[in-house]
Amino acid sequence: MMSDNQSGSTRRLTLETKGGSYSLFMREQGAANASAILFLHGFPTSSLDWTHILPHLDEDRAIAPDLLGFGRSEKPNIRYSYPLQADLISTLLEQLGIERVRVVAHDYAVTLAQELLTREAKGAIPFCIDRIVYLNGGVYARLHRQRLIQPILRTPMLGPIVARRMTSASLRNALNAMAGEHDAWSEADAEAHWREIAHADGLARLPQLLHYIDDRRRHGATWESAMEAAASRSAFVWGPADPVSGAHMLAEVRKRMPDAEIHELDGLGHYPHWEHPGRCATAIKHALDQVKDP
Repeated sequence: MMSDNQSGSTRRLTLETKGGSYSLFMREQGAANASAILFLHGFPTSSLDWTHILPHLDEDRAIAPDLLGFGRSEKPNIRYSYPLQADLISTLLEQLGIERVRVVAHDYAVTLAQELLTREAKGAIPFCIDRIVYLNGGVYARLHRQRLIQPILRTPMLGPIVARRMTSASLRNALNAMAGEHDAWSEADAEAHWREIAHADGLARLPQLLHYIDDRRRHGATWESAMEAAASRSAFVWGPADPVSGAHMLAEVRKRMPDAEIHELDGLGHYPHWEHPGRCATAIKHALDQVKDP
């Protein structure tokens, strides 16, 4: 697979929110006056996830931040929450002068997208969401199937010890276990992603970031309602071979959101955008283009 030398640029921004001041790392490409697309990554990875997709969208303005606690962004010792992540994304887009945006969200970030929709319905964000494309994630919290490592990492005493022992080899095994093909992730892929995860003592933050599972269970009904209300501007680009949130999750989407656009990518798993970037980028581009005039 390609290395992290993608077209575009990177920079770090300091964002002020009511919860404090935090620094986020961001990848971006495209002209500042082009139509904006916000790419939001999953757990435990980073904006590196999107480096195979961004070259296919070179006519747009692509913005791909590392969320707080992930990748090369700041990793404070705090209670991470979706409201805080949403505050930072809102501040980021406002600082960049973006008033309309299309969102592509994967895994952890599908719930962040739902939180943004919840706020939009209340008039509580300074931008309009024209389109949301969801990639494999727990859009319906009760159907999310945890991997064995997740409850272990959430154990107060054992979790921090296990997290610090993660290696690129163990990461590769975990990613390939969720993929449609056994060797979808190479040693080089896993090493590149592990470096982003481990940056700035990031392994120690993994148990704290997993609070999102509890948040989904507690607030899932509210977030799911906001998603369903936006069905006509939603699309799902999905790998059905994903054991965590694959075909069973997509079946619920079809049942509950008949107006949503669906691209089922046969044979792909939890990271369709990394497993087969070409197929996934084609589906994402098609989904993003279905924006109705405001």
